[in-house]
Amino acid sequence: MVIAITGVVIGIVALFIAPATTAYFSSSARAQLGDAADTALRRIARDLAQALPNSARVSANGQSLELIPVSGAARYATDSGNPLLFGVVDTVFDIVGPPLKLSRAGQQLAWYNLGAGTPDADAYTLSNVRTATSPAGSATSVGLSGAPLPNALQSPPFRVYAIEPPVSYRCDLTVGTLTRYSGYGFSATQPDPPTAGTAAVLARDVSACQFTYSAGAVAARYALVTLQLSLSRNGETINLYHAVHVDNLP
Repeated sequence: MVIAITGVVIGIVALFIAPATTAYFSSSARAQLGDAADTALRRIARDLAQALPNSARVSANGQSLELIPVSGAARYATDSGNPLLFGVVDTVFDIVGPPLKLSRAGQQLAWYNLGAGTPDADAYTLSNVRTATSPAGSATSVGLSGAPLPNALQSPPFRVYAIEPPVSYRCDLTVGTLTRYSGYGFSATQPDPPTAGTAAVLARDVSACQFTYSAGAVAARYALVTLQLSLSRNGETINLYHAVHVDNLP
């Protein structure tokens, strides 16, 4: 009789405990998925905020996003001191105002980037990219090597950017991952996926992913990048949407 009564009591108690326990584990799973998705999207947004103007581009299927990181930017001299010359070989030029931060020796520099398909102003083809000969550090005068810069690049706001190799974010729905690729070099066409460099998985359990790039009404001035990411695990799914304003003023 004691065993029977105990079984009845346990069964009744279980009716109240089981739903609460299930709800706890479900809530915990959703929180973990939400944190993972939010961390991944914030990392992408941070890279977009520091990207070279007009360098963000999205693959045709919307599951790969590429950009060129900027490690430093400054204004170059145009009419005083040692101005930067266009159309002719120039080996050194001055910086106006705060110095240009160079992260390493042989830093690549970019001018007036207008994006893919623009003659003389597409950093992915290196048409507006040259190599600094100055050492790493804060430079008020920058050494330069390479062919003469096209005259078309001499335009306000007269800025020069210290850039790093491209970075890609790619979703692979087959294995359910969001991966960050870096160090693979420049290519006129967007690699999907990059075949060199390093790769780091930012998120797992990816069930859906979509990146979009929408240029503004004023050409080469601003754009909106939207990031949509869904993570699923054990029957729980979290969907996050993030919009990033990109300043494309070169």
